[in-house]
Amino acid sequence: MAIRIGNGVTVMNQQVLLAGVGVTPFVPLGQGDARALAVCAVRMAMADASIDFELIDHIVLACAQGGAGNGEQLLAPLGFSGIPLINLSDGCASGHAAFHLARQSLLSGESACALVVGCDAMPVEIGSHAFFGLREPSPDSPCQAVGGGLLQQRIASRQQPLELYAAQTRQLLQDFGLSAECLQQVLNAARQRALLDPSALLAGLPGSGWQQPYLATPACGAAALMMCTPAFARRYGIQADIACLASLRGADFDDDLDPPSVFDALGRSTTHRLVRQIYDQAGLGPEDVDVVELHDQSVGDYLINSAALGFCRDEQLVSFAQDGFGRSPGGAVICPSGGLLGRGHAPGATAIAQLVELSLQLSGRAGARQVTHARTALQHSMALGRAVSLTLLQRTSS
Repeated sequence: MAIRIGNGVTVMNQQVLLAGVGVTPFVPLGQGDARALAVCAVRMAMADASIDFELIDHIVLACAQGGAGNGEQLLAPLGFSGIPLINLSDGCASGHAAFHLARQSLLSGESACALVVGCDAMPVEIGSHAFFGLREPSPDSPCQAVGGGLLQQRIASRQQPLELYAAQTRQLLQDFGLSAECLQQVLNAARQRALLDPSALLAGLPGSGWQQPYLATPACGAAALMMCTPAFARRYGIQADIACLASLRGADFDDDLDPPSVFDALGRSTTHRLVRQIYDQAGLGPEDVDVVELHDQSVGDYLINSAALGFCRDEQLVSFAQDGFGRSPGGAVICPSGGLLGRGHAPGATAIAQLVELSLQLSGRAGARQVTHARTALQHSMALGRAVSLTLLQRTSS
């Protein structure tokens, strides 16, 4: 039996399980050592799964600031045993891309056990463009806001992330009846939730010199996942009862940016389209989701993405913001970890840290932030709207 994964491609119907997880504390820029963070997260995930390093068939390492051979350098303290290692560097899309690739290796039968690692440790003086994985613009390049007559100009707006997020905030205040107090209330609620998350040590700390009031704080951190097939889990006696039901990545259609919209430049249309696809693939809907970790790079992202994912309507955004980080109207708990706004954002590690959080929630190990009776979880990540990713997880045991 086979399942469709898009564009007519099929793979054997093989379940993928999350066997072990690890996440380091996220710390301010300039205070993290990439090798120490990555090795710590991997050792935590191996201990959680009770798996030796030599049993891993495949490693994918995500690092937004990584270069050639970065993974081999970061994981050198664990030793070299001929395990294939792939390095990925794709800005804020890096973490989910690594997860998706490792999952595909398991689905295809290429691997029985895969390790996914996300890590970033950036210097305190890093600029906003470099943080997002972009090249610094030349002094004579014009700042492209969302708008203009050419598709290329609208896409170019993503090369100016701070201006794009500032435009997002202005649009929220102008078109949705939100106030600055509402936006601050969401940010405060995120930071309060983050106080319950031992990996989120950035709550309330000042950001970088280019930090805007409603953006997530840049951070250093690492996260790791051990993934395996059911046969591997049975063979080694691993108690793995979190399954990945689906993992998707999507991008723009031409029509998404015509007419121009700052929300669609930041991924609203793609998120809305992709979530319908993943729900259809899994036979679920937003009403079936108990807990969500979405990409809240900004307060605006939290609000707009909550609506795009089906957890509220656009006309409910004011009351949704006033409720802070409570449950959606359908009952899902959104960002119990505090999200990027509460934990901080280390681009290569963030998506994997989201999956770690959801695994902890589904296995009942999230401590004071535990969502009761959580069985189905949705993870959402973005890279300035140019790439949107979704993952559905579900606890297989009753």
